[in-house]
Amino acid sequence: MPLLSAVILLLAILLIGFLVWILIPKFLESPAYQIELSDSKFQLRRYESFITTQVGMSGKQNEALRNGFRPLVRFIGAKERSSEKISMTVPVMQEKTFLESNWLVSFPMPSKYTLDNLPKPTDVNLNQIRVPEKLMAVIKFNGRATEGLLEKKEIDLRKWISTKDLSVVGLAHYYFYNDPTTPGIFRRNEVLLEVRSEPNLN
Repeated sequence: MPLLSAVILLLAILLIGFLVWILIPKFLESPAYQIELSDSKFQLRRYESFITTQVGMSGKQNEALRNGFRPLVRFIGAKERSSEKISMTVPVMQEKTFLESNWLVSFPMPSKYTLDNLPKPTDVNLNQIRVPEKLMAVIKFNGRATEGLLEKKEIDLRKWISTKDLSVVGLAHYYFYNDPTTPGIFRRNEVLLEVRSEPNLN
């Protein structure tokens, strides 16, 4: 009987973990896009315009992501303002900048908001912008997204882009869809590069 109880408890824990790690992210709102091309782990997506709240961070990739996540969570949780809480969305987005070791970390805002009615942060380091429509090349992968793995996936994505009539615009974006406690095998990650179509001269 004790063994059976232990097995039942373990199954319950695994079920709860499955719900938290796999199902919940699927029900969170994310920026809208249309898939224009799908090729195994690669996609070409046309993202609609959306609003983000973002913060600049410096340091190594994971350190900047972790430090940028905290003020954004405080903002949507209304920890330092009196207005309504903002629903959690996915993904957590991280973007390279042209300044060495500098990053932008951002949350997409729910689509019900405009820049006029979106609650305003009290943290002067947080900015809110509308991201224009963009054509993005994407590589999808699972696992713990270390800086080395992200760089490797970016190289793979650039190689794929080079086989298409596309050119890269700007630097890499990293998208993370899961809670930090999610086991690596269940984590959904993406590296994205903005691209534009090149005229076919043939």
